[in-house]
Order: sequence, then structure tokens, then C-alpha cells
Amino acid sequence: MKLSTFIKHSTFKLGLFSLVGFGMTINTTSADAIQLDFSNWQQFGDVTTPALGQANLSNNALLDDDFPQSDTIFNYSGNPAGLANPLPDLQEFLGLVPEALDIEGDALEGSAIKNTVTVAAGDVLRFDWNFRTNETSYQDFGFFLVDKTLIKLADFTNATQASSPFIRETGINSYAFSQPGTYTLAFGVVDTGDYVTTSALEVRNATIEPVPEPGTLLGSVAAFGLSMGIRRRFWKKTGD
Repeated sequence: MKLSTFIKHSTFKLGLFSLVGFGMTINTTSADAIQLDFSNWQQFGDVTTPALGQANLSNNALLDDDFPQSDTIFNYSGNPAGLANPLPDLQEFLGLVPEALDIEGDALEGSAIKNTVTVAAGDVLRFDWNFRTNETSYQDFGFFLVDKTLIKLADFTNATQASSPFIRETGINSYAFSQPGTYTLAFGVVDTGDYVTTSALEVRNATIEPVPEPGTLLGSVAAFGLSMGIRRRFWKKTGD
């Protein structure tokens, strides 16, 4: 799997509105960009952090989730995914109320990483993500969490590219901070509807970059009118 094969391109403002239309990207790569070290983030369930800016997570609980295929094909770490139901262990790890992850049915198990990050106004958190899945019935999903705002990245209906060893995969996104501050960020993947069939979220090239150059910002504003079409693709739920 190569990141160059990803097919979805979106950019979002942390204030929960989009800056760039579907199919467009902002080039803000900078020599001053700081790669995130996910190995320092708190982990729950099946998580590995193979390199700077990279994290792999699955909802595989090492219970023959994809029988007759081996769990070792789809589980990254050798640790099982954790419960979200009947015990809301995953939600408690994320600081959410028990029903906060029930956006595509009952969330039953999953994995996540989280950390607290301080940013300046205009700083860009940029990351590439790939949602991979064997699911064909229940809507397992990958998500990005900003404080208590849950942003769905994808479920199996969005995964349209062939993949191996998973059946399908999809995705790329970038996010920008609307104001300076300290945020608790998290990435995760959830099993919904049943405890079988594995899905995974892979994060790559996660960096915090300086505010884009003025010329790039002008291009962003020009594309703002396309943002509403993207918003409908992502559901957000807030837990108090």
C-alpha cells in the first residue's frame, strides 16, 4: 500500500468548518515541520508506532475475528483491542461518555491513542490516514478526536480501493487549528454491531507545520464554497 494511491483529499479547520473543497489539497510542507512522536502518546488496545509520524491501530481482539484467517495478519501489536461495550473502557480512555462512539450503531470494541498538544494560531496538524477493513455489513469506523469533538474519518462504505491483506482501504485528510491553545488529540478505530471482522486505521506523515504562506491561503479561501459537500461526509458527536 502506497500513500500515493489514496483517493480522498480534504482539509479542515479545527473550528469544524472546511477550508478546501473535495479533491483539492494545500501544499504547506515546510522544513520547519515537526514530526509527531506517537510513541509518547497514551495507547489503548492494539496500537503500534513504527516510526515518527506513524501509528497503526486495529479493532482486532485476538479472538479469531476474521476466521479462518489468522489474527496475526490483522493485529499489529499482539495486544487485543479493548472493550467499548458493555464496559465503556475505550470511552473512558478518551474522556467521553459511554454513548459518544455510537454514531454508526453500538460501539463494541476498539483501539486508540491520545495526547495533549499545544499549538499556535494557524499551525497546521497534517496527517495522512488510511482506513482498512474486511467489514461488509456493520459500519466499523476510524475517527479523529479533538478534545471532546469526534470526527468520523471513514467506515467500510467509504473504502473503495482494493487492499491486501485487508479487503479495501481509503483516505487522506489534513486539519488546521483555528486558534492557539492546548488540545487533547486522539486517533481511533471502532468495531460496531458485532465483535468480529477487523478494521484498522493507519496514520502516516503526521506533522505540525507553520501557518501557510499568504499565496497558499488565498487559494484556500477561493475554494471555501466547496466545503459544505465535505461536511456531510463526516459526523461529529460531542460528549460533555
